[in-house]
Amino acid sequence: MEYQRTLGDKVVIEGEGIFSGKLIKVELEPSEKENGIVFIREDLPYKPAIPLCIENIIGLEGATAITDGEHFIFLIEHLLSALHALQIDNLVVRVFGEEIPLLDGSAYPWVRKIQEVGYRFLSIPKKKYRVKRKFSYENGESKIIFKPSDTLKIKAEIYFEHPLIGFQFLEIEVNPWSYIKEVAFARTFGFKEILTERKNKGILKGGSLANALVLDKNTVLNPEGLRSKDEFVRHKVLDLIGDLFTGGKAFTGEIKVIFPNHRLHINALKNLFATDLIEKVESKALTFLLLPKKFKKKI
Repeated sequence: MEYQRTLGDKVVIEGEGIFSGKLIKVELEPSEKENGIVFIREDLPYKPAIPLCIENIIGLEGATAITDGEHFIFLIEHLLSALHALQIDNLVVRVFGEEIPLLDGSAYPWVRKIQEVGYRFLSIPKKKYRVKRKFSYENGESKIIFKPSDTLKIKAEIYFEHPLIGFQFLEIEVNPWSYIKEVAFARTFGFKEILTERKNKGILKGGSLANALVLDKNTVLNPEGLRSKDEFVRHKVLDLIGDLFTGGKAFTGEIKVIFPNHRLHINALKNLFATDLIEKVESKALTFLLLPKKFKKKI
């Protein structure tokens, strides 16, 4: 039987918020069995706690947010992606601000911090959401299809009319090793004209080439360049893995997505969870026996 996990110790990380421009601290605190993932706005007087569940999630253009209807935390997707892929079930996320810092734009910094402290098992079976029958959802040109599977398998395709992107495709079965090797390093990306417009309008008060890939009409402006030629589709898969965790439990299914985006993911999940095509199950997998008690594999 596969057991629930939390972190082996506390994680603290700081970075600039791209919306607020402020230095924001995030603390990941181990939690006990069946508590799930809970976000807390530590910067507010009453420290509102917001449990991770699909009812508390909003899919925005370029971001995913969690809210209790009054308080918000934006840009949760990269952190959730790392937690989902590294199989963390219970955690308190203390956020000293209204957003999760982008850090380098990928999930890599979260993965490294989690590797440093490892995880510990909790004495209760792991619970997952499993797709029972085929379900599809469309939003304009974007489409996502869910099919039953005992693991999480993703096929994603994107197209951008840019010489460095064009059509890109990625197929992956998600587990800690494949995620670290194939996905975690991939950075969010944006186009210079759009980002400049948003900065001029005051939508973005922070952010730099250190937080994301930025492209002009012909090339990438980051001195480091690309980490892989298909880093763009790999980041879209990173985002999807995070969004699939917004139900608050690990997700199993075979998923094909065309032109993925956060609004598509979250709206599709809200519709899926409103049907009887998905179920909550206790995991019987034995994969945990292959993992050390504290997972500290180097990237």
